[in-house]
Amino acid sequence: MGLARLMISFLELMETEVRALGMGVLDLKIASILAWVAGFLFLLGFSLTVAAVFFFAREGMSTPAALLMTGVLTLAVSGGILWGARKVIRRV
Repeated sequence: MGLARLMISFLELMETEVRALGMGVLDLKIASILAWVAGFLFLLGFSLTVAAVFFFAREGMSTPAALLMTGVLTLAVSGGILWGARKVIRRV
């Protein structure tokens, strides 16, 4: 009798754990989708900001100079982001 109860308890525990895992996987999928959407919106916002800087700079200087300034600014920002990501990876 003791072994049968032990097996039933073990199977009930396994069933509960599988249900919890299923809910965790669903949460992970939702979080992943939200992260992709947030990344896309961040990229869109960054692109619009770069375009705004270019159009603003074009008013006061020639178009090639405005493109150069905008490109250098974009490279500096992306380099800073990569530098920060490198520090995060080194910590892990």
